[in-house]
Amino acid sequence: MDTRPALIPLSAWLLGIPGLLCLLAGFALLVGDFSASHPILAEAGTALALIVSAVALLGSAAFPVVLARLARQDEKRD
Repeated sequence: MDTRPALIPLSAWLLGIPGLLCLLAGFALLVGDFSASHPILAEAGTALALIVSAVALLGSAAFPVVLARLARQDEKRD
């Protein structure tokens, strides 16, 4: 059994953290009214655009994690 901790690659962090921030901002825009802050925040599609961007970023962050996991499994076999 491998006792090494599962390390998350840097590229996953660099894509995942902005993805989480976009997701939080998108949900905040869905719930609150931020039209006084900036005119673009008054548009209905702004929250949806942030949530879709968050899903894309988080999906892209999953690829390096899966590839690292597959590489660790390959190392175990050798």
